[in-house]
Amino acid sequence: MSVVVRRELPQIRVLPRQTSSSPAARHFVTDVLDGWGLTSVRDDAALVVTELVSNAIKHTPSPFVQVIVRRLSPGAVRLIVIDKRPDLWPFRRAAGPLDIGGRGLAVVDAVTKSWGCTRWPWEKRVWADLEVKDAP
Repeated sequence: MSVVVRRELPQIRVLPRQTSSSPAARHFVTDVLDGWGLTSVRDDAALVVTELVSNAIKHTPSPFVQVIVRRLSPGAVRLIVIDKRPDLWPFRRAAGPLDIGGRGLAVVDAVTKSWGCTRWPWEKRVWADLEVKDAP
């Protein structure tokens, strides 16, 4: 008897650079993960993609951002947010107790297995890997 391993194809969504794209990205990612039966990672993935898309919208002049959900292995999912501003690198800030912002990437760091950025001459890909606890 052989074991059949399902290979989910990466799911891609292109969204306009506007504030309504953060919730749209969140719904897209959670719908994909629900479809794959990966409920344990759903809330963390929604939090991460919201932060990454919000940063891309705030800091890039691109007319759109691209969101990719990729299954790396049975135990890992990668979220990727692509924008067309390769010169601006994401970094964690040390937010003070009264600061309104500056905590987003610290939250991403806290809930992901790893995260980073890959820069090409024409675009930047910010990625985050999440551990899947309910992998089949």
